[in-house]
Amino acid sequence: MRSRAALISALLVMGITATPAAAATVTEVVPSSWAYIDSAAPEAGFVDHAGNAPVGARTHANGTTHISKSYVTFDLSTLRSSELTHAVLSTAETAVTDCAHPRATEVWSTGPADRPTWNDQPAELAKMGGPYLDNRCPSPSLTWTVTAGIRDAVAAGRTTASFAFRLPEAQQADLRFGREYSPKMTLTLSYNKFPGEAADLTVNQKPCAAEPRIVSDSVELGATVKDADDSYIGAEYALWPVDHPDQRVTFAQSGSMVGDKVWADVNRFLTGDVTYAWQLRGKDYSGGLGPWSAVCRFTTDFTAPTTAPVVTSPDYADVYPGTGGTGVPGTFVFDAGGDTDVVGFYYTDPTERTMHAAADHPGGKAVVRYAPGTAGPTSLRVRGVDAAGNSSPSVNYRFWVLRNQPEVSCTPDSAYVGEPRQCTFTPQGDTPVTGYVYRLNQEAETTVPAGPDGTATVTVHPGDPGIRYWIHVRAKLGTGYLTSVSEAGLDIDPGVPLVETRTERPILGQPVDFTLRAVLPGTETFTYRWADGEWTTIPAGADGTAALRVTAPASGWNMLLVHSTTAQGQRSGISDLNVDIASNRPQVFSAEYPEYQPSGGTGIPGTFTFTSPFPGVTAYTYSFDSAPPVTVPADVDGKASFTFTPARPGWTHLTVTSTLPGGGTSESETHAISVRSLAPQANCDDQGHVRPGQVVRCTLTPVQENLSAYGWALADGPENTVPPGPDGTAAIEFTVPADQLSGRYLVLRLWSSNEVGLRTEVADRNFYVP
Repeated sequence: MRSRAALISALLVMGITATPAAAATVTEVVPSSWAYIDSAAPEAGFVDHAGNAPVGARTHANGTTHISKSYVTFDLSTLRSSELTHAVLSTAETAVTDCAHPRATEVWSTGPADRPTWNDQPAELAKMGGPYLDNRCPSPSLTWTVTAGIRDAVAAGRTTASFAFRLPEAQQADLRFGREYSPKMTLTLSYNKFPGEAADLTVNQKPCAAEPRIVSDSVELGATVKDADDSYIGAEYALWPVDHPDQRVTFAQSGSMVGDKVWADVNRFLTGDVTYAWQLRGKDYSGGLGPWSAVCRFTTDFTAPTTAPVVTSPDYADVYPGTGGTGVPGTFVFDAGGDTDVVGFYYTDPTERTMHAAADHPGGKAVVRYAPGTAGPTSLRVRGVDAAGNSSPSVNYRFWVLRNQPEVSCTPDSAYVGEPRQCTFTPQGDTPVTGYVYRLNQEAETTVPAGPDGTATVTVHPGDPGIRYWIHVRAKLGTGYLTSVSEAGLDIDPGVPLVETRTERPILGQPVDFTLRAVLPGTETFTYRWADGEWTTIPAGADGTAALRVTAPASGWNMLLVHSTTAQGQRSGISDLNVDIASNRPQVFSAEYPEYQPSGGTGIPGTFTFTSPFPGVTAYTYSFDSAPPVTVPADVDGKASFTFTPARPGWTHLTVTSTLPGGGTSESETHAISVRSLAPQANCDDQGHVRPGQVVRCTLTPVQENLSAYGWALADGPENTVPPGPDGTAAIEFTVPADQLSGRYLVLRLWSSNEVGLRTEVADRNFYVP
């Protein structure tokens, strides 16, 4: 039998399968009180008794028969603002008078059962479902579904729900059916919590205010909606014109996560010059609705200002070569020209940075201070804006800015990496300079003061040979502003060492010699990496050179990387040299069996000769396909030969290595040969199939040279020979055996012999018998 927990879980699942995607909270509630009544004490009420809960008839020691019902009451406050999905009441059966009689205990929802008596029993309202089958007696876990009883209590406005445990009328006085139950019962509730009241209402991401916000034709409403047991929360919005509440419309909007804003685009509902009210309520996945929020309002204005602003500046005008300078602020006046729709201005500089300035009154002016960031011709794009955010036509105000970025010069013009460079900053323009802010590439900025003549000299140390160096400088003006940036590149010689190869066309297995020659002054060591190996450091000689001998790990291209380092730790750039290492694998030659060409034949010997590009090899080791390897010694010229006679036609692969003078083994060479088939060809009149008793005639065509006879046989039958005719062909015929099985192949075996008795391999010709 299933456990109590498993059974309750199954019942709850049965109760919520109608809405599988809905979130649910499951809670266990213990009784707030329990009581029982006794027919033998009709005026007495037994509340929260220390014993178990009796149901049915029982006999006391004095022979008196007592008939009882038990009541249990649960607090329903946990269901406040919730929708019940399912409820299960469970308890343990503690005593049974006679297990031979079936269990029939009923659970009824009742009116309030605060202090029931036999003469004053609560009204029994509805019978609940159960108990669910359990063959154990007494059962440690019995359950009844009480969903309807809980719902009825909530609908009636009660804060508690009471249930009676009783036997059917026909069994109440029958002692054989009496039972007792544990009063420590459990009410398991599955319910959906409704969303809470929406908060943080916003119009275009700005909080609602006492006065309606004026908006343009792009409106987004938002609010925060929370739900205790649903992570996919949405909302139902309501929107209506304040003057026409009868035009209220509602619509749903999805959200994302608990606590997130729920947004709504309402543009499709709006017209211009109308004040709208709106509110919303949360809606969870199962359709549960929260309370309506407070009301928020906004007013639409779809009409944009028609007058482009007028821009003037006493400091910057459209006159060459310009005034002021980068970082020198000037005054700019934006004038709405009396267009009372305009309450402010947006202005955008060449970097596409947009700023706002409020007008001194609707239709009035705004005065801003702006410091140009670039020299030469530039402009500000200015547009008026009304309270709703609608923009007027824009105007471009062009003006010229004097060049006042500092000049940069560095000495020496070119130097090795790591050598210090003196860079002088010289001011331009009329505004006094108090200092300079500079940086090298992406390093942190440094500030230096200007001298009496307005210049400053700094020392920089470009120490990375792998990057291009730029110095970036801004002048600090006496007004406290900074000019735009001047940049100067530093010509750096990375001091890459020279690498020379002293081995012509190196062969794998032979050492490769290099000479490393320093270029960076003060070089003390060279560090190299050969063929993806580890970095290794060797000293430089007094003349700034070093000899390097390495051995390649494989044939083909091998890369040598080298950099040098001075005594002060300054590294040079990296020199790279790709060296082609020739393979030391042997070469194979055969006149009778050249590579990748059909040649020779079964039984025809061929001579194979090995040579090596590596001097002084002592032996060669070869094998054909998977055959055991064979070693043959090399002669004084480093050559070796052997004879091979193929035993079968088709492809075969000869693999060979050489033994080097020092005892090592060369790379392997593979020589692929195609041995021709010398078996005769047959042209027969079978038309693709034969039948038992049919006579088949075939013409045999020679392949073998110096042919003396053809041989043939049917399957494993006797062998036959026939001499060739003057043209080298021969005709044969045979009768398909009468007992040849249908659906099988009849095999004709063919071969030939030459004048010296060399017999070819056997070729099979198959005949299908339908």
